[in-house]
Amino acid sequence: MESAVKLDELEPWLKDALRVQIANVNKAIKKAKTDVDSQISSLREVTADLAAKSEKDESEKRNDRAMYKAAKSVSRMCLELQRLLVVNPPVDPHSYEGLRQFSDATAKLASNAAMVRDRWIGHIRPYYILDTMSLNASIDKLRRLGEQAWSLLSKDGNLLRRLEEIHARVEKTRELVKSLEKQSDEFGHMAEEASSLRPRISDAEHQMESVASNPKIADLRKIDNRLRELRAELLSSGFRRLGRPLRKLEAMAGRGEYSMVPEIRERLSEYLRRPFTTFIHEDDGYPHLKSVLIDMRRSVDLKKLLLKQREERKVLERIENVVEKNTLNGIHHEATMLLNERRRYLHDPECRELVTAYKQRKLDLNKLRSEHEDLEHRSKLLSDKVELLRSSLAQFTRETEKLAERLSGKPIKVELDHGALSA
Repeated sequence: MESAVKLDELEPWLKDALRVQIANVNKAIKKAKTDVDSQISSLREVTADLAAKSEKDESEKRNDRAMYKAAKSVSRMCLELQRLLVVNPPVDPHSYEGLRQFSDATAKLASNAAMVRDRWIGHIRPYYILDTMSLNASIDKLRRLGEQAWSLLSKDGNLLRRLEEIHARVEKTRELVKSLEKQSDEFGHMAEEASSLRPRISDAEHQMESVASNPKIADLRKIDNRLRELRAELLSSGFRRLGRPLRKLEAMAGRGEYSMVPEIRERLSEYLRRPFTTFIHEDDGYPHLKSVLIDMRRSVDLKKLLLKQREERKVLERIENVVEKNTLNGIHHEATMLLNERRRYLHDPECRELVTAYKQRKLDLNKLRSEHEDLEHRSKLLSDKVELLRSSLAQFTRETEKLAERLSGKPIKVELDHGALSA
């Protein structure tokens, strides 16, 4: 049967389930630490006794040159060993990494002690045979204890490592839950803010519709819509195929590559900046536009624009339609009439106030809509982020459950607070 365990109770539950194994491991580690500390102390005593004996022999055996030299070598060897044995390995072996470092430090200490001994033993023999045998035994025992510590790491270190991994996973899960709660709260606040804007947008729409329903505003809107249609018609029919050649002509005139009367050049620049506005403010027959096009026809005839043959033919046809056939008369006549009618409306103070109110309502509505769209977009991004975080948390929790099950041998279900895994 699956055991349901809260996240904060997972480690205590697991340690309780593994209390026998953990107790055995801790007992073995404690014994290993005690044995190593004891053996290091023993090696210190052996070294201290040997150092005292060699010091005595140095003073008493000065006449025996070989013995004196051996005693001197023993003293130096003992001094090096004492420096090695000043402190025990300063490591707590009750964690996986601590046990690894403890095993390594013990093995290294035994190895270094053996190296010191081997470096001096040739200068000591054949003297101090029994003493060096005792030293060898102490160093060898320390080496064996280091090997036993490594064996303990290989055998029981995996349990320590898995328990530490569970601890790290619990901490990581807490971080994920906290992050998920924070992101979810932020998403909730943002969704509420977006929802609160909807009635304001609806109210702004009603206000704008109320102003727009006034006959004067309705007429002005019709005029503006028709002017936009005429603008599109002018650009698509009257100025079609003329835009690039006109810009090229202006650039050539600016560089001095083509001579153009200043007034015509200024009109050309105006038409390139604001074609429709410039056109509808012209007199009947739009003489300024015609003067520009006549000048451009001259540049085409002079081969200044370097147009391809087909493009040149199309440009000349368009110029002829505007200059000779007056194909833009209808657009110009209707646009100027609408513009004058628009001006008459705007001379009326009441109408001006309505226009100002309509523009302000429209501006407010667009601002609210933009703010709402931004909130909706950010909410969508945040929602995706929350779902991704929730999915990551669920996967991470499942992996933690499987690890705990492998350790305890019991199926387990980790419960998170506040329904972190629920949508």
